[in-house]
Amino acid sequence: MANALPVGAILKSGWAAFAKAPFLFIGFTLLGGALNLGSQFIQDQASKSIQDGSSLGLAWILIFLLGFSLNIVASLWLNIGLFRGAWRALGGEKPIFKDFVNWHGKSITMLFMMTLFLVAVNMVVLAIAFLAGGLLSLIRLELLFIPLVIAVFTMIYLAVTQMFHVPLVVARGDKPMLAFKEGRRSVDPQFWPVLGFGILMILIGLTGLLLCGVGILVAAPVIVCCLVAAYQHLFDSEDQTGFLINLSKG
Repeated sequence: MANALPVGAILKSGWAAFAKAPFLFIGFTLLGGALNLGSQFIQDQASKSIQDGSSLGLAWILIFLLGFSLNIVASLWLNIGLFRGAWRALGGEKPIFKDFVNWHGKSITMLFMMTLFLVAVNMVVLAIAFLAGGLLSLIRLELLFIPLVIAVFTMIYLAVTQMFHVPLVVARGDKPMLAFKEGRRSVDPQFWPVLGFGILMILIGLTGLLLCGVGILVAAPVIVCCLVAAYQHLFDSEDQTGFLINLSKG
């Protein structure tokens, strides 16, 4: 059974890690957020032009796909950078700019594959729920909602047990299926404490958003630091893939 999760100590460790290089954490979050917003703007403009029936329809479709791709890459890069900075800080080091911005293609690819896997799993859950709901509605309309409620709870369970998928695939190098199994194996014995920890992370994020949106620049890296601290407590603090020390290799 995994070690019990001391939420108070995790929060303290996460904040201490952030405090080692607060301006770097905030600056990189701002940079990643700006790239995401920029790529989203490209998608919105392309989508609007496509809907308006622009004569350059094919060109706008390609621009939309470009914006969409940039958004995905920027999000993955932001996650990897914050994760690397948090790992460095939790190891007692002060992160440097290179720790955040370095491109590590293998880690980004692995995280992308894991993200696709989790999306697929959730889509299967929803598909089964809608199919079962449709069949049950033929018996009685009210029965339609039973599979949907079950699907919602299933997806919450998946979100909690897969909370540590980033370090599992990046620091341990687990393939998607193995990372999925490891998440369940380690979190299942203490599902409720981890669920409470996850809710606390969500509240921290919402608090950041409520502070005129600017607070998210602090909340986001603090959440990542806390997640990495929790992972290191539940799993281990060893970099098994070498992505921390091989910064020159993409």
